[in-house]
Amino acid sequence: MLLIDGVKYELWIPPNEDEFERVVKEHTQDIFGEQSIYLDRKQKLRSLSGIGSIPDGYVIVLGIPPHWHIVEVELSSHPLHDHIVSQVGRFISGISNPNIQRGIVNAVDEEIARDDFLKLRLRKAIEPAEIYRFLTDLISKPPILTIIIEKDTEELREALNTLRYPQIKVIEFQTFRRVEAEAVHAHLFEPLDATTTTPPPKPSTTKKPADEGVTETELVHALTKRDLKMERFRIPVKYKWFFPPPLVEFELIIGEDVVKTNARGTWALVIQRNLRSWFRKHPELKVGDKVTFRVIEPMKKYRLEIVK
Repeated sequence: MLLIDGVKYELWIPPNEDEFERVVKEHTQDIFGEQSIYLDRKQKLRSLSGIGSIPDGYVIVLGIPPHWHIVEVELSSHPLHDHIVSQVGRFISGISNPNIQRGIVNAVDEEIARDDFLKLRLRKAIEPAEIYRFLTDLISKPPILTIIIEKDTEELREALNTLRYPQIKVIEFQTFRRVEAEAVHAHLFEPLDATTTTPPPKPSTTKKPADEGVTETELVHALTKRDLKMERFRIPVKYKWFFPPPLVEFELIIGEDVVKTNARGTWALVIQRNLRSWFRKHPELKVGDKVTFRVIEPMKKYRLEIVK
């Protein structure tokens, strides 16, 4: 249940991927930013081995530097490991093929040529470069594989981790319908922006300003209702310097166990992977309880403890 100014909204689960994809397409600029162009062109990617797969769409972001996404819209009810590893694995093998890159350039160029407004917008953003040349240069670079799913799960993270592809983004996109007015919707997601596509920064050696509950080697985090529900820690973005960059793996020492995890997100750092069992071992935790992250080895190893 989502409550906004006294108005109740209930979580809506898409009945199928086609319906979910339709909703996502309506909000691509909200997801990828105002400089993004979404192309619903299911051009087939075929690797040199002849194995092919079809993505749900492409996104071109006219940022600095320009970059592009291959988009896959998924439902968590699917067998994610088999489906994601198979589907996205084909993307990875296909996009390294120069013939496939050329096919994508041609398909995207054709799509843009059909839309005068889109063509004018792109020309204005890249001038004096010519559109086909711009697309050729862009598509020659590795894309970001972006998975949009209505519920992020540990199963999804485990599946993606087996791919070992450095540029994968996951967007949890939830839809809520207003009670007794189903045509009124609210959507919950973390948008991407240009900063998520730049190379991970090197750990800074500059001391960060002290804050309440935060030092160079210790961060105290108060659990929220959503932390407990989603079985994760949502760390404010102002403390992102405390952890490695998003998707860079690090270790959490929990008692005698060592858990490998990573942070993700733009507006906040979400630490969730491989933490489900820890949360379920501590049903006594409630909103406002605190945990401490202590640095053992900067950017590589931390200790997680419950504050007594």
